[in-house]
Amino acid sequence: MQESVIQWPLGLDHNDLAGAGVTAIVALQFASQTSTRQYIARRKQVPLSLRLRWVEQVFDAVRFVHSRGVLHADISCDDVFLDDNLNVKLGDFAGSRIDELAPLLCYETSHELPGEDISTRAELFALGSTVYEIMTGLKPYGDLPDHEVSAAFSEACYPDLKSVAAFRHTIMKCWRQSYVSAEEALCDIRVEVAAMKEPRGSRFCALLGHETVLVPFVLTAGFLIAFVGWVRSWRSF
Repeated sequence: MQESVIQWPLGLDHNDLAGAGVTAIVALQFASQTSTRQYIARRKQVPLSLRLRWVEQVFDAVRFVHSRGVLHADISCDDVFLDDNLNVKLGDFAGSRIDELAPLLCYETSHELPGEDISTRAELFALGSTVYEIMTGLKPYGDLPDHEVSAAFSEACYPDLKSVAAFRHTIMKCWRQSYVSAEEALCDIRVEVAAMKEPRGSRFCALLGHETVLVPFVLTAGFLIAFVGWVRSWRSF
């Protein structure tokens, strides 16, 4: 029996086993922490830092599969799995579109671009809804029946993003089909993640200039203030 391992960055590892007279078997890596949808439902309070990481990783995973001529065709938090270290593993490619092979799946209504077949645009729209769910714990328009969700999306009416902690701009650009590729969206995401990780003090110093310039300025200003106070006190005698 021969064994081959296909490595998928940020995807479930596939172990294909086949032998003479043996039906081919595909053994998938075990996603011990289930899907992000199930994890969020169990934990309720998921740290923002973890959500930021998931969003970056899922876009990186989709970027990778798209570069290999694969369109997932069913992107949602149900197919974004988590390993022991709570890192994203994109899975469930049964029915995906591979090269010119027609897909056998379709997106959830809350993740589906109305009037669009499986395409890069449709994938990015689904990613927008996936990010929305990761950040809020809810599907877009999750309290509405499917036909009302489709009607809202058809009229370009999207959920309010004011309460979403991050990626509001990216989500809306995905929904409005403003991105050309997952790689383009990933660039925006990485910029926002880096900005949110940067300490507030560093941002303040970046606005005023380098710290080496700022420190002498502060010391000089402090000395002048003290000197003026001493002069005023001396004159009062």
